[in-house]
Amino acid sequence: MKRSLLRTVKRIIERYGLLHRGDRVLVAVSGGVDSVVLLEVLDLLKEEYELQLFVAHYDHRLRKASLRDSLFVYQLAKKKGLPYLYGVSLVKEYARREGLSLEMAGRELRYRFFERLRRDLDLHRIALAHQADDLAEEVLLRFLRGAGRRGLAGIPVKREAHIIRPLLFVSRQEILDFARERGLSWVEDESNRDPRFVRNRVRHLLIPFLEEHFHPRVRENLKRTALILAEEEELIDEMARKALDRALVKEAKEVVLRVPILRGYPEALRRRVFWLALSRAGVSLIRVRKVHLEALENLLSGKARGPVPLPGDFRAVRGPGILRLLRSPSPVSEPFFLEIYGEGEYLLPGGKFILERGASREASVLDPERISFPLVVRSRRPGDRIFWPKVGHKRLKKFFWEQGIPPEMRDLWPLVEYQGEIVAIPGYYVHPAYQARGKEGLVLRFVPHQGVSFALQKRSG
Repeated sequence: MKRSLLRTVKRIIERYGLLHRGDRVLVAVSGGVDSVVLLEVLDLLKEEYELQLFVAHYDHRLRKASLRDSLFVYQLAKKKGLPYLYGVSLVKEYARREGLSLEMAGRELRYRFFERLRRDLDLHRIALAHQADDLAEEVLLRFLRGAGRRGLAGIPVKREAHIIRPLLFVSRQEILDFARERGLSWVEDESNRDPRFVRNRVRHLLIPFLEEHFHPRVRENLKRTALILAEEEELIDEMARKALDRALVKEAKEVVLRVPILRGYPEALRRRVFWLALSRAGVSLIRVRKVHLEALENLLSGKARGPVPLPGDFRAVRGPGILRLLRSPSPVSEPFFLEIYGEGEYLLPGGKFILERGASREASVLDPERISFPLVVRSRRPGDRIFWPKVGHKRLKKFFWEQGIPPEMRDLWPLVEYQGEIVAIPGYYVHPAYQARGKEGLVLRFVPHQGVSFALQKRSG
């Protein structure tokens, strides 16, 4: 049995390119039989692939026995002479604060921990212990929840090049047989039989019922379906990545998509592009649901004006010809008003306002001979307008929209007022009557606080 399982795993590794010689691999070990066997298999293959293994255990603190499991994994790593990396958090409190289920909250925190270790320790792979029965259960579970084609592909054997599942095509029974033959010990998670969890009801009630009354090889058939879909998903995913690359505004610091290009894609491909764009922006894909993709579609078509809230502290904002995915800065509820009597740097709620004498083609420049101090630096007010040649006056709200300033930034961006009239908006606008005619003048800049960033789409003035 040992040779058979090892042969299966090696075939999976070679076929899907899961490991390369010399890889530094983080092995996620919960203490259950699946993860214990995963560690044993990779330890047996360590010399052949010249691997460096690191054992990682994440404690969700949801059960009284969680400390027992942590100590068990520690002893296992120590016995094999491998580094042991421990993470812990209060998942229940996090789930309550973020409005997530316990399962979703635990998974998000656990993956975040693994990713942080991968970056900090310069690791090449994160090995997870999902196996064939997990794959069958996941496909059935997603079908019951109404998943699309991507969801029915189940659990990928490799994701984002570094998350690998070497046991994905090995059955639970094969894993148990291997563990007993090797004399391995493991810990049992009593929550795996708790019927309050939907996954457990699928595992212990639904699948046995289907096997008894419909088809004895339900698990195998579900796995085969998932594999067929997964292979087709690789092709579709590659198409979506190329489509995303064409739609991206390359020079933008955050994820900015071109609306005309997006509109030219079929809706099904566009959903995949949205999915990949959300991932690139840093949105937790575990939280993304169909409603979020529909909201992005409505924002693109103009049915919704936005901003569209996304999982976590992200938003999607529509501008002229673009759609941006960005983190939301902390809201500022109080307006600001400041009289300034000379050059200098002034701290505002959203960043730093700078006024200095000099020359600049990139910043707004006022003619010092046409104005005098004090100047007023303030936040916007209802009904604000600016003078615009050939138009007369333009509503500030419309101007901000045309310039692509996100709604959540509009109360933070300073306006410069002189004798009751808006004469400048740093980086965007200077009143024609007060614009510097020569090379030098009073240069105005606004530098948002760190973490408050977006692409400037157009400049005027």
